[in-house]
Amino acid sequence: MQCDGRSQCVSCSIYTWPPKVTKPKKYFRCEICNIDILCEKLISSTYDYYDDGFIDKKVKCSKCDGALLELVWPRIPIKLEKELLTLEK
Repeated sequence: MQCDGRSQCVSCSIYTWPPKVTKPKKYFRCEICNIDILCEKLISSTYDYYDDGFIDKKVKCSKCDGALLELVWPRIPIKLEKELLTLEK
């Protein structure tokens, strides 16, 4: 897995992950730009504060200002994901 924003972030050393990782890692995906972002340096965060104390964090792509998806890599196969969900019940 490679970070697609590595050309914009000159100080980043986390621009690639090996094919075999010891545990799943979180990354961000912008469906508008079609890029994967491995760290939080290339995202913009906004916060919504509510009267009951709840804080809602929204992450956006710093390139297009679109909403980012928060995903896990390596991706769990759908069949295994369904089995894990049934075991949780």
